[in-house]
Amino acid sequence: MVEAPLLRLPLEPSVANGLPRPAQLMVDKLFTASRPQVRELLGLLQGEELARLERALRQWLELA
Repeated sequence: MVEAPLLRLPLEPSVANGLPRPAQLMVDKLFTASRPQVRELLGLLQGEELARLERALRQWLELA
């Protein structure tokens, strides 16, 4: 885990997101992956977690 709250958003495991352990969203590491490259679902963002990611991406991409 990297201590960079503006670039690495911490996520705690919950029933809603399905994460098995704490994780970070890496806002500064955007990439696309084709469907064959995606092997398994790691978690699901909803509500406030998704809103936090959107705000961070807007700041990182200077769209805010």
